[in-house]
Amino acid sequence: MSQASQASQAPEGEDEYQTTGPLLVAKLTEAGIHPNDIKKLTGAGLHTVEAVAFTPKKNLVTIKGISDQKADKILEEGEFEQSDFSFLLQTP
Repeated sequence: MSQASQASQAPEGEDEYQTTGPLLVAKLTEAGIHPNDIKKLTGAGLHTVEAVAFTPKKNLVTIKGISDQKADKILEEGEFEQSDFSFLLQTP
């Protein structure tokens, strides 16, 4: 295989690799979490779905504008997205 054909194949592999990284918290908008709530989460330093999923509810409700109900929904969706993601990593 020539170097030119190897170089043309590299971006494909890079794209595939990038899809297996941490899920950004913005992914939660697809699950019905309002974009303003996403901004509040990122403002509090939670930038990935995994970070949200492992944050205790008592910490989420300390974020201004995140109520108990919102925290429950965010955690539910975050745990679902995170478990969905870990399942994808385990498939061959």
